[in-house]
This record gives sequence, C-alpha cells and structure tokens, in this order.
Amino acid sequence: MTHSSGSTPMRIFDQLDPVMLEQRADFILEAASHMSPQCWAAERVLADFKWFDYRFLSPVQATELFVEEYIQLYRHKWAQNFDAVAAGKKRATAAGGLFHSRKEFSEFWNARAHADLLGVPYKLYISTAMETALRRAKQQRLLRAGQMRRVDCVVAIEKRMEEELTGAYWFSDFSHYRMENDHALPDQIAHQEHIARAARKRTNGSIAIGMAIDNARVLSVDKAAAFYGAEVVATARERSAGLGTAAAINVLPSEQLIPSCFGLPAPLDAAAERCNRCPLVAQCQPVTERLLEDVVAQYGSTNPVLDHRRRSGKDRARRFREKTRLAAASANPDAITQVKAA
Repeated sequence: MTHSSGSTPMRIFDQLDPVMLEQRADFILEAASHMSPQCWAAERVLADFKWFDYRFLSPVQATELFVEEYIQLYRHKWAQNFDAVAAGKKRATAAGGLFHSRKEFSEFWNARAHADLLGVPYKLYISTAMETALRRAKQQRLLRAGQMRRVDCVVAIEKRMEEELTGAYWFSDFSHYRMENDHALPDQIAHQEHIARAARKRTNGSIAIGMAIDNARVLSVDKAAAFYGAEVVATARERSAGLGTAAAINVLPSEQLIPSCFGLPAPLDAAAERCNRCPLVAQCQPVTERLLEDVVAQYGSTNPVLDHRRRSGKDRARRFREKTRLAAASANPDAITQVKAA
C-alpha cells in the first residue's frame, strides 16, 4: 500500500461517545481534589514533550499507568537484588490506592510528569533510575518515585533513551500514529517529525525511512519528502521494498484519538501554542468550562489544593493554641478553670 498524501481529512469529532467523555471527566474530577489550576495548565505544556505512547491518555490514566509500571518493576528489582520469595508480597505503594493519600498522589503525579518532561517511556524511566541508584549507592532499598529526579538518575535516563532511539524502539508502535488514523492532530504531526529526525541517527537510515512509510505506515511520503527530498524518499522505498511485514490496518474510533490535554480544568486560551494548532480546540473549550464549573460545585473552589492548605494551616494553628493553653494550665493549676472557659 502506498501513501502519497499527507494527513487525511479531519474526522468529525462532535459525535464522541458521551459515556466515554463522562468517564474521562469523572477521573479528572476525582483527581482535581489534589490539583491546582496551575498543575492542569502545566499538563498542556507536558503534552508536547511526553513519549508518544502516552499522548492519547488523560494525565490521570497516565499516572495510574506509571504506578502500575512502578509496582511491577519494584517487585522485579527486589527479586533480582534482595529476596525473590518476598518480592511478590511487596506493595511498593501506600495502601488505599493513588487517591487515598495526598502525599502519595503528589509523589507519583510529579514523578510521572518528570518522565513526561524528559520524553521517555515510564518503564525506562523507573528501571534506569532504580538501577543507577542500586549501582552507585549500594543501598538496601529501592528508590521511591519522588527520588528519581536525582542528577545521576536523569543523566542515566537520558543516555539510555538515546540508545533506544538508535535501536528497535525508536518510534511509537501505537495505531494512533498510522496513516489510517492520521487526522493532522498536533501529536500525530510531532510523531512524524520525530521519525524523520530520528532516522538520521540510524546506520540504516534509508531503509528505516522506507519501512516507516510502507511497513509501519507511521510516516507520510509528503512529510518524508519535506525532510529529505522526493528523490531520497523514492530511493529509500525502493531499498526497503520486500523487507519485513506491513502492520495490520486498525482504524480507531474517534474517542481514542482525543489528546491527553483535552478538557483539562484550567482556563483555555484557544490562541495559545498547541491549542491554536489543534483541530479539536472547538470541542475542548466547552468541556474545559464545564469541568471548571464541576470542580467549583464539588470542592467549592477552582483551587482545592490551596483551600486544603488553608484549612490545614488553620487546624494546625488551632491545635497549637490549644496545646499552648494546656501547657500553661499544667504549669498554673489555678488557670485550669480559665482554660476550660476559653
């Protein structure tokens, strides 16, 4: 099959499955109790950096996936380095799940966001950080998610990713990026540009370009020609002809092509970078506004985190005053009656 054109005509996205949209909104609304508008706005920035496998997952889904990867790798590394029998019993995270503890939620959310900022797969991020710490510190514990931003870990993660890009794992194998699902979404365009750049680093770059066009179907002829010229692309396709097997065609439903930043409860500027390139911005705006209203209705504010901190601060101040009064009463028994009255 040949693909001489660039993006296919934009799919009509106003007929999205309402049940799916409601489920997505519910996940985001639950997470909003632990989030500020600034955190949601930051996710729109991260959407341009994260590894391509995660660009069609909501930030909540991505964080839950990060937690799953962390638990699996934690048990695997424990079995490798400490105790194979006890490894399967290791919980690796706090009891009660991601939303049970604000501290646990923030630690994993921020770790996932850091992996997204580096543009690396979560498994690579977690595994490399743990291996680096074990090798250099010879410690008897595995890294927590919040400890993986150490300089030595980041250096090792970035080096490992560079190695991956010259190996077999140099682009996303997800169907979202194949030509049958290409609708000029920002992340689909970015993935094609990534492939065109990454092919230059490969020893068999010409064959890689041809196979990306005709076998994997993740690079359009037009995009490749814009990078390399029509003559180079034609030669590349000739050299790769007959090699490998073409990926099966898998046309995805519209709702699976919603980008990670869609409908997040932070004010949306349709003219801002990324949004102004996205054909879904008209559908995103009302969803964003409705979710902002839902956050206020459920939590009493657009910033539940700030409200929680204020309440916690008032509670701490109240407990401190009470403790001070009780200490004063203990030192002066005659003041007990006054303390009780207060």
